[in-house]
Amino acid sequence: MNIFFVIGIIFCALMIKLISNSNFSLNNSEEFYVVLVCISFFGILILGSLYYLLKTQILTMTKENLVLSYLFFPYKIKVKFDEIKQIRQISKEVKTSGTFFSEGIHLTNSFETYIDLENGKVIKTFALNKYEFQEVLKLLRKLKTCEGKLNAYKLPKILFLIENISAILFIIIFLVIVSGLSYNLLFK
Repeated sequence: MNIFFVIGIIFCALMIKLISNSNFSLNNSEEFYVVLVCISFFGILILGSLYYLLKTQILTMTKENLVLSYLFFPYKIKVKFDEIKQIRQISKEVKTSGTFFSEGIHLTNSFETYIDLENGKVIKTFALNKYEFQEVLKLLRKLKTCEGKLNAYKLPKILFLIENISAILFIIIFLVIVSGLSYNLLFK
């Protein structure tokens, strides 16, 4: 998912470069405002993508700890299983307006996961969806009672490709567009 944010940042930066390299006469106030609005729009998209990219959290489990870290920051929160009082998840409905293919208001769910500690502290994360939350609860229960082992399971490559074919195709198409745009801006 993070590749979308990286590609978005690169694409918007290239669009800003394309707009700034164009032959608009900035003496004309209408053209100046159009250029300013376009550059501002792509700049806001860059800032939004950068914000969500930096906000990405990763939750990992070791034999003794639950570790919550950020993708690009060295900041980690390590919590021993004995210190965890409970883990709970709250589902919030998010209203979105219509998409390209349908109109109206759509409801989706956003999941907030709270890790309550014995000392009264609460750790909030958005790193788990509903299914992952159930799996973490099962694994945590087994590891706390020493019933299970922590084995890394890897999905076979062909199944991974089949499950993620739409995202992979989108990334390939977008990389071709960004590569063509960058080649055209940098070498012509």
